Parts: sequence; C-alpha cells; structure tokens
Amino acid sequence: MGTKKYIPDNSWLTCDKGSAPTRLKVTHHNNTKIYGENLASEMDMIPGENIMPMGRCSASGGSCQPQPIYWDKCNQGVKVNGYKLVFEDACLLCKQGGKVKVDFNAPSGGGGALGPIADGVTGLGAGSWTFGSYDGTLDYVQRGTIYDVENGKLSLVRPNSDKDYRRGGNYGEMKDNVYHRQEGWRDVRSEHPVINIDKNTAPGIDGAYEKNGTYKLTDAKYNGATLENTKTYGRETSRRWTKAHIDNGGINPADRAAMAQANDMGTLNREMIKVAPDGRMHSETMDDRGYKQTRGQKETLEIKPSRAGTLINGVRSSVRNSRPIKALANSNFSQAVRNSKLATGANEGLFKVSQAVSRSKVLSAAGKVAGRGLIVVGVVLEGINVYNTYQEEGHFGKETQKAVGGAAGALAGGWAGAELGAIIGTAICPGVGTVVGGLVGGAIGGLLGSGLGKTIAGWF
Repeated sequence: MGTKKYIPDNSWLTCDKGSAPTRLKVTHHNNTKIYGENLASEMDMIPGENIMPMGRCSASGGSCQPQPIYWDKCNQGVKVNGYKLVFEDACLLCKQGGKVKVDFNAPSGGGGALGPIADGVTGLGAGSWTFGSYDGTLDYVQRGTIYDVENGKLSLVRPNSDKDYRRGGNYGEMKDNVYHRQEGWRDVRSEHPVINIDKNTAPGIDGAYEKNGTYKLTDAKYNGATLENTKTYGRETSRRWTKAHIDNGGINPADRAAMAQANDMGTLNREMIKVAPDGRMHSETMDDRGYKQTRGQKETLEIKPSRAGTLINGVRSSVRNSRPIKALANSNFSQAVRNSKLATGANEGLFKVSQAVSRSKVLSAAGKVAGRGLIVVGVVLEGINVYNTYQEEGHFGKETQKAVGGAAGALAGGWAGAELGAIIGTAICPGVGTVVGGLVGGAIGGLLGSGLGKTIAGWF
C-alpha cells in the first residue's frame, strides 16, 4: 500500500452538492513548508478564508454558503502549527449535507486549469440555443429562409423550372409555422415541419396546433392559390377532409384523439393562411365545409423579428449566401447527407422529442432555459477563474488581466463560432446539422476566443 500524500495549497475542491469548483487556500501554515509546499491542515476550512462558495447548492436550493464541520481523514502524528495535516483522500463535510473532495493534481498558476473548461462550456452555451429546444432550431432555419426570400436573396422561382410552384407553397407553410410558434401554439402534426424550400409538395395537413386545450387546423396558400375540392375527401379543411387526414396519421398519436374529437364536435378552429408575394399575411376563418365563415372576413398576421434582430439576421444572411457556403449547400456531399436515411431519421427523432417535451409544462420550461443555463454556467466559471486569479495575485496584475481577456474572448468567440457553425451545419443538413454545427462551432470558438483574448490582454 502506497504512502498517502497531503493536500497542497491551491488544490481544486468540488462538492457533490455544489455546481462549481473552487480552490483551497491554505492559511494555517505559520510559514512552514513541507517538500516546498504549504500543506492543508485540519483548520483550513474557514468559509471566506480557506473555502469559497461553490456555485448553487442542490441541498439548500440556494447559493452555496459553506458550513464546514471537519476534514474526515487527518494524520494524527504529523502537525503544522499545532494542527493535523489532511490526507489527500479526505472529504470536508458540510452541515448542508455536502462532501467536498480534493483534486490533488491541481494545476498551478493563473487559473489556467479552469480556463479551457470554462471556455468550452461558454462555447457550448453560445450554441445551445440550438440545443435547449429543437423548436429554436426549426425557428432559426425557417426564419432564415423567410428572410432570404423577403430580402431578394432567394427566388421563389426554381432555376430552369418557372412553372414549379413548390417554393411558394413551402414559403407560405414556413410563415404559417413561424407565426403560430411565435404566438405560443404547439405543433401537433406527425410530419416534420418543412425546412427545405425545395421540398416536394404533397397533399395533407399544412398546420395543426394546440394552445390551452384549443385545437386549430390551417392550410397555407401562397399568392392566388385557394382551397381545392379533392376527389376523394372533399374540400380542403372540411370536416370530412380533416377526419381522413387525422385517420391516416396526419396528427401525432398523443393528440390524435383530441383533434378528432374537436373535428367531430365542431370546436376545431379552421383557418386558411394567405401569404402574398410581398410577404404580407392574413388568415381567413373557414367553416366545417371548407368555406369562408364570413364573407370578406380576414385577420392580418405579423411575424415579429426574432430576438437576434434585423441586424444579426442580415449578417447571417450575408454569410449564408456567400459563395463558399452556397457551394457547400449545393454540393453533392450535402445533398447526399440531407437525403440520407440517417439524417432524415435524426430530424424526425428530434422533432418527436421536442413534441413530447412541449406537451409537458415542466419539461417545456426546462427546455427553454437549458440553453440559457449553459451560457450562465460558462459565464460563472469564467467569473470564478477571474476571481481566483485576482485572489492569487492580490491585485489587478498581469495574470488577472489575462484572465479577464480570456473570459471576454471566450464569450465573443463562443457566440461567433456558434453562429458560423450553425450556418455551416444548416448548409450541410438543416435541422440536425444546425444543432451539431452550433454546438461544435461554439465550443471551438470559445477555446480559440479565450486564447486570443488572453494574448491581446497580455499586450497592454
């Protein structure tokens, strides 16, 4: 059995009830060193002096407020300044129920250990808007396409096919989806929302939504298109037509019975969503026969700018429509990836999971904050890194300056990397490619940004 080691100053501490690491500050050494190190003794457990808060405490539900009891493994025969030394495998027990463990292999100097960890988390946080909720990914892709159409970057006339109207129909359906998502309606269709402007059109339900127990059916029409009388099921959006498409699997299984009941009982809202060539949009309420409920009746609908705002959307569009990205999107490689069973299955799976999450208020709320949570974790870790470096130096010196530069660079690089990664991923395969690209790009951007930030800060 090997000889146990002791705990040196600056070792990393992690608590099984805490959300963030911190460092141990050894102060009860009376300037006595063993093997050239200040080593922790049983008295090095004073909150604010030896032990710093470790993020959020899962035991108390609030911020960590260390209440140490004792180190559970100390050497009875070796003392410094009258206090027993603490063994490397000891745990510091807390009144809140936590156990604080020590990382003996703590790196030295300038908070460098936490830097890459924090940068990576910050980068992931920057890309997590694509991860926390797949609805966010769908919104990102659909809004991007809508922006390009309405700003002259994408024509609704397909190359060498001026009589192919699929782009107009898909554009109208995307606007329908984005508007209802924006207004808090939950998508209950079984089919994955359209995210490819060139997707082949097919008969079926364009939009089906639920909000606060109310179900709605929509049919998106672009320009002069109108509801049609089908040979098999009658007029589009009618009760008979709707029943046929519900029975044929047009609605996800969890909502199928409720949607069918609303259709049978006459409580189903039916709307035709009209989208004009200039982007204006309005709805017309239909009756259960598929005709306007009130002649001349219409309601103007408006898609509000995304949180990113018009400026960022413009920058995204410029990158998205640059020659390299367009070449990638139109390459045989990208076409093969997005048409593969693996990519199609991944998108379908993500959509089904997002529907299951959205049906639960608890999971839906958790999904919405997941992305923000990763960002907050990254920011907190960067803050801890800066704070610990400042504590070590005792003033705002060179190393603290570098830590601040690294934190700023990680945040900026994470966001930039996530944006570029999402654009590249979307060019290869909208949906799952957007998610993966955003996360990977954010992580890489965070690491590179941190290094660059530290370098720049070191120049001053």
